Amino acid sequence: MVPVKREEERYCEMCGQRIVGPYYSVKIEGSHMVLCRSCYERVKRYAESAPSTAPVRRSSVAKPQQTKTIRTSEEWEIDENYALKVREARERLKMSTRELANKMRTQENVIKRIEQGKLKPTLDQARDLEKILGIKLLVKVEADKVESFKPEDFTLTLGDIINIREGRK
Repeated sequence: MVPVKREEERYCEMCGQRIVGPYYSVKIEGSHMVLCRSCYERVKRYAESAPSTAPVRRSSVAKPQQTKTIRTSEEWEIDENYALKVREARERLKMSTRELANKMRTQENVIKRIEQGKLKPTLDQARDLEKILGIKLLVKVEADKVESFKPEDFTLTLGDIINIREGRK
């Protein structure tokens, strides 16, 4: 495998370190990753060459803090009072958790955990609950939500996990 050399600033997606010099764009168990030389040496027997499609993390000299704009195709989030709303709506319709689970084509345990607030429903599950129970669970999120992003914010990387499993510190 040939290392890729580009002028953009990149960070290793396994250890989180800034990559100085060439980087390796690989596919490991279906995931595309950009790796530094030392991480690539650890995983090269499991990796296959992949086209460079990884996102670039750029830094600016003028700004000490990086920012990124988060835009999802779904600009919705689940209402924070989802558990209470689901339970009250189900009880209002005199429906058991088993009946609701059957209508949603899921397990009864999932419904119980959602009603207890232990499991946040996915967007698809929330839409199904809205249709079946006649309630509003999805709340529109602001279009431009800007969040601070600093590489040092992440405390545990894949490289850390590998080191822990291999007994290194």
